[in-house]
Amino acid sequence: MNEEKYTVPTATFQERPEDYELKIMVPGVGKADAELHIEGRTLTLKTHANYQNPAGFKQVAAEFERTNYAMSVDLPEMADPAKLTAKLENGVLAITVRKRLEKQAKKINIA
Repeated sequence: MNEEKYTVPTATFQERPEDYELKIMVPGVGKADAELHIEGRTLTLKTHANYQNPAGFKQVAAEFERTNYAMSVDLPEMADPAKLTAKLENGVLAITVRKRLEKQAKKINIA
């Protein structure tokens, strides 16, 4: 049985007035190798290392190991999972989640 092993990637989670941003370091991972799912408020990332040497080349040395990554994050209650965007660039997966509009008090004119 070939059981996949996963590593928890390094991540940074920040809050801005209008949204939240989660940056996850996933070196060597391409867009086709990453899966991002949301269920309720839980955001889950899984990647699958799928690297092959180019034709005619063989690996002589490697500075880092290509690995599978997995992690789950519970989003804050103010996060709106329906307004989530993700971008993978240069080994960094940037996920932005807009905040829900807060219920604001509304003045009602009396006629």
